[in-house]
Amino acid sequence: FDEPRINVPGRLGETLFTEYDWQFETTPQPGLGGRKIPWNRGKVLGGSSAMNFMMWCRGNKGDYDAWEMLGNKGWGWDGMLPYFKKSETFQVPTQEYQKKHDAHYDQEYHGTSGPLHTIYSAEYGASCQYWHETLNNLGVESNPSHMSGSSVGAWTALAAIDPSTQKRCYSAPAYYFPVSHRENLIVLTNATVRNVVLERHSVLDEQIAKGVRFIHNSEQLTVNVSGEIILSAGSVQSPQLLELSGIGNPAILSAAGIETRVANPNVGENLQDHMSMRPLPSSAATNDWSLTPRR
Repeated sequence: FDEPRINVPGRLGETLFTEYDWQFETTPQPGLGGRKIPWNRGKVLGGSSAMNFMMWCRGNKGDYDAWEMLGNKGWGWDGMLPYFKKSETFQVPTQEYQKKHDAHYDQEYHGTSGPLHTIYSAEYGASCQYWHETLNNLGVESNPSHMSGSSVGAWTALAAIDPSTQKRCYSAPAYYFPVSHRENLIVLTNATVRNVVLERHSVLDEQIAKGVRFIHNSEQLTVNVSGEIILSAGSVQSPQLLELSGIGNPAILSAAGIETRVANPNVGENLQDHMSMRPLPSSAATNDWSLTPRR
């Protein structure tokens, strides 16, 4: 937890392609001339929240509502918004700051007492002051409430930084630290999960999760459970663990030598990620480079 490459906001990006990164890559992408794209994911307590670029934003309302329409009750925008707010403590900027940096917000969509702190950056590169007006002149309107279910338009992004320490605010210190003293909580690091252990219930005639098999210090171990198992390994490894456990498309599982226990052709399919573009504006007169405009 004392790793400067994680904690110091100005060192963002230094953990990519390091021991803290799973260093995944995509398959060849037809739309990119067959190129493979690096897909960085956090291999550290806190996951990718310990290595991302700290930008705090939300998806669009229609996407969440589509989840619910597919049969996932409670996963629509109205069901998710209270939990978005519950996770956040939003630091309200001054009126002067809002005007200077086009830092608009709608308090209705922000939390005030959550474990994760969100702020507007203390300063921006000189070129950033012009970009709202530039996009407006090109027909792209500013979005004064970009956390309310639509991120369309130009807006100044929030950052996940603790204002009291000026350090990255991410899931490990935000959620783990406050409860780390609990005797019934054990966090085991340097452990790699192999699969969820499933057993068929003789009465219900369905597969029941009964344990987790993992590797620790080169030894394979199994933890048996009588309650719930929460699988939360990110967008790449969650479906991977389901497939390793025998839950997925039978054709894919069979090709990998895995017995199908729950046939579900949707596992691992239909994932779409977003592309990110980082402009590097410069001024020939002043040689003023802004490496990471945060707007």
